[in-house]
Amino acid sequence: MWYGMKEVDVIRAERQKEMIFDPSGFFVIFLKDEEIIVEHYTNVKKGGELEVETGRLTTVIKGTDAKAICDTIVEKGLVSRRDHSAYLGRELQKAEIALKKGIEYVQCEPLVFEDG
Repeated sequence: MWYGMKEVDVIRAERQKEMIFDPSGFFVIFLKDEEIIVEHYTNVKKGGELEVETGRLTTVIKGTDAKAICDTIVEKGLVSRRDHSAYLGRELQKAEIALKKGIEYVQCEPLVFEDG
């Protein structure tokens, strides 16, 4: 397909088929006391399997700005996979919108806006 003066590949977007655990750990995101709270856990693996059954809390990041929280996560080296970084960016932006609009935020769930 031609875009401007250059022919480029146009790729149909597809969702990732399976979740791949980030060796750096996982995050729990929620709203509390007018802030976004992000808990980082290291993976605790059972029986040498790659499946993560639990985690150990290592860090708590608090704030109201999704970008600042993302920047802090990256600077502290708490994420190692690009897909995980993209997921965190989406979730933290949703959390910021929910905080500003006064609506419920549930990690991995779509935001629900009231009609009106």
